[in-house]
Amino acid sequence: MWFWNRKKEPEIVQKNEVAVHQEFNTFGLQDLLHYIKREIGVDLFAKNSVIETKLRLFCERKEIYSFRKLFETLQHDKALRQDLIDLVTVNETYFYREEAQLDMAVTFALAIPNVKILCAPCASGEEVYSLSMMLQERRREPREFSIMGIDINSEAIDKAQKGLFSERSLHKLETRLKEKFFTPEERYYRVKREYFTSVSFTKVNIFEHEFLALGKYDIIFSRNMLIYFDDDFRLKTIERFATLLKPEGKLFLGHADIIPENNYFTKHTDNRLSYYVKKS
Repeated sequence: MWFWNRKKEPEIVQKNEVAVHQEFNTFGLQDLLHYIKREIGVDLFAKNSVIETKLRLFCERKEIYSFRKLFETLQHDKALRQDLIDLVTVNETYFYREEAQLDMAVTFALAIPNVKILCAPCASGEEVYSLSMMLQERRREPREFSIMGIDINSEAIDKAQKGLFSERSLHKLETRLKEKFFTPEERYYRVKREYFTSVSFTKVNIFEHEFLALGKYDIIFSRNMLIYFDDDFRLKTIERFATLLKPEGKLFLGHADIIPENNYFTKHTDNRLSYYVKKS
């Protein structure tokens, strides 16, 4: 709607535009959910009502007023695609999470010269830094191992590379470890870089070719990712993990992760902790 204010001497026309609210069209949601599943493996159909609200708010922030329009724009807008990936792959974690499992992996790692570990996904880096800290606490020098963290979420990778964490993220660490490996900065803690020369982070989609070009690893950590996949994507994922693992390599999953019957790994249990060994 337009409003006009008129003055007699001289005559001036002033126009004030009032924003018109645009109705949001929910048509196309199913195609959008299929796109997300196809591109990154995440199955959001079971969370339809929750994700619909989340996606709608995302669209409105981008001034997109239908799921169909979002779906069409994603086909050619890489920046928008990455923003969507960041939206649906947020994963909160903390240092020394499930410490017994980390400790088991470190025990295996100590027996392997120049051990190489991959964390996929690595979220904001706490798992990667935790493994490095635990190895160093058990007398391994950073030059004697390497740990790569990968994630599809660009915001998570950026945070991991900055190495700046909240008090909440460090709540399981004893004071001695905080003082040794971190520098306090107001309400945050920054990793001391001299202790973490053997860790690195990069943005990678495990379903794209660049994942298979990462090299070979002795141990892979992939905790709490497979729970978001269906059996087809789970099988595809562990097949790709098997490709990157060296013979007899170890795969550690989250406690809620389930993998279908396969020809790539055998399951082992020790002290109620499970891990998988690549079949030779």
